[in-house]
Amino acid sequence: MKKLLLATAVAALSVSAANAAPTVYGKGFLTLDLNTGDTDVVYADNSKESFDADDRSKLNSNASRIGLKGSEALTANTDLVYQLEYGIDIDAGDAFVDADGGRMEKSDQFYSRDTYLGLKNAQYGTLLGGRLSAIDDYVNFANVTQGGVLGGDVVLASFDAPRTNNTFNYFSPNINGMQFMAMYAMDENNNTDTLGRDAFGVGGKYEAGPMNVGATYIQAGDDLKVARVSGNYAISPVVTLGALYQNTDFDEGDNENAFTISGEMATATPWTAYAQGDFVNNVGGADDAEKFRAVVGGKYAFNAATTGHLYGAYLSTEANTTDKTGIYYNDDLVKSVEFDGFGIGGGIEYKF
Repeated sequence: MKKLLLATAVAALSVSAANAAPTVYGKGFLTLDLNTGDTDVVYADNSKESFDADDRSKLNSNASRIGLKGSEALTANTDLVYQLEYGIDIDAGDAFVDADGGRMEKSDQFYSRDTYLGLKNAQYGTLLGGRLSAIDDYVNFANVTQGGVLGGDVVLASFDAPRTNNTFNYFSPNINGMQFMAMYAMDENNNTDTLGRDAFGVGGKYEAGPMNVGATYIQAGDDLKVARVSGNYAISPVVTLGALYQNTDFDEGDNENAFTISGEMATATPWTAYAQGDFVNNVGGADDAEKFRAVVGGKYAFNAATTGHLYGAYLSTEANTTDKTGIYYNDDLVKSVEFDGFGIGGGIEYKF
């Protein structure tokens, strides 16, 4: 009888420990990238100069991370949920110069990504509090770029899913593919404020079958108002097309308009091919400042956890002004700056 009671107690403790144990997860994503280009400058006196913008080949860590996440049942319908996720640059440490002029390496490799505590209720949804990605991150069905691609593995809009401190995010239950979301970033009037003041956002998305579509609106006072719509559609079992449009009002200057279109095609091999085009007008609110990028690439699935990457990109940016204050390039007053460049890269990504 004592042996039976002991076995039962051990089994109960094991189940309790298993329920309480967090999941350890992460990824390492390392690429080798080479970018080349040139910059043309027109100075205030109308003189012109061109500069090589060739870059050295670089080994880049791309959103490599490690994290802990889990949940703990509080009632039959409510769980406490948590996540502690930290970025790691697996190619190098953060360098700085000490008081004697010697180069050293900082030891604080871990930097906060999405970290939170929250409550998840089956009927009422999920409320999270902590350092969180803005809700527009959940309405981006167009971006297919990967790795250390020229211009970054993001859409080119100036405001794109920043992580905001001291933030609450709410997600409704998924009802027939429809989900609503909201966010509030607190203004604590200290150096932890991400957007300089309090901010709020609302949005919704619909994900069902071959179609995903959504919209968000985020506002931080009168200084920032961002409206985004995005969607994708699988036109066949192997081809998916995506698009995104975003209008950003910076309160001063012109509204920025950002467009992205993309496509992915699975093949009969482990390769998936993709392409993406980005265009931004009035970048950062500057009149007629423009960005254009075209990306092509491929992903090779070695297995469920390991993916190989190859990609290339063309990027063009242009900023000019007729304003007397002009714009600045390397501390010089100039009338216009234009950049044209190409980049290639490849690497390997491992998830666990």
